[in-house]
Amino acid sequence: MENLKVIVADDHADSREILIELINHLPDVTVVAEAVDGKEVVEQVLLHRNVDAVLIDIRMPKLNGLEAIKICLEYVPDLRFIFITGYEDYAVEAFTISATDYIVKPIEAGRLYKALAKVREMKGLEKYRDYSQRMIIKNKKLTYYVPVNDILFIEKNGKEALVHTKDKTYVTLETLDSLEKKLTSSFYQSHRSYIINVNKISHIESSGRTYLAYFLDYDKAAHISKHRIHTTQQKLLR
Repeated sequence: MENLKVIVADDHADSREILIELINHLPDVTVVAEAVDGKEVVEQVLLHRNVDAVLIDIRMPKLNGLEAIKICLEYVPDLRFIFITGYEDYAVEAFTISATDYIVKPIEAGRLYKALAKVREMKGLEKYRDYSQRMIIKNKKLTYYVPVNDILFIEKNGKEALVHTKDKTYVTLETLDSLEKKLTSSFYQSHRSYIINVNKISHIESSGRTYLAYFLDYDKAAHISKHRIHTTQQKLLR
C-alpha cells in the first residue's frame, strides 16, 4: 500500500508531538514536514507539492490555518487538509473550502485515523480521475496513452518532441503546438522549445541568459526564457 505523506502544522510543540506520535503508529503514513505558523505552512506545501494532506490547527501566528490553506489551494488545488483545533466555531467555514475533516481537540487516535482514511479514499478517487485524462502520443507504429498528470515537461529536439515523465521519455514527431492543445491549464510554454508542468516544478535556477526549471525526483531540467520567467513565477504563485 502506498504511503500517505502529510504535513503537521501547530504552533504548540506538544500538540505536534502528540499528532506525530499517533501517526507513527501507522505504517502507511509518513510525516514529511512540520510547521509552527501559517506562513511556514505555505512554505512547506510549496516545498512538498506532492503531499497528500495537511493536518493543521486554526489559531496560529502570522496566518491562521484557514488563511494559510486558502493560499495553499491557489498553488495546489487538489490539496487535502484536516483541521485539528480546540474550537468548534470555524467548522462551517472549514467545510466551505472543502476540508476533508474537522477534529476538535483533545485528539483521539480513532478519530484521527478515520480522518486519514478519508484522505486515502479521496486520493484513490483522484488518482483514478487523473489517470482517466490521457494524452495520445504516436511514434511510428506505437501509440502511447500517457496520463497528463504524469508529464513533467515537453522538449523540442530537432524534428522530435520529447515528452518527459518521471519514469519514461516518449518521442514523437508532433509539434509543440499540437501537443499543447492536449494539455491542461497547469502547462505553460516557458521557452520556444519547452512546455512545462508548473505544478511539478521543485525549484528554478538562473543559468546565464536563461533559467532552468527542475522537477521532483528527476535529473533533467527544462528551460525558461528570460522573457517568460516573470509569467512562470506568477503561475507558480497562483
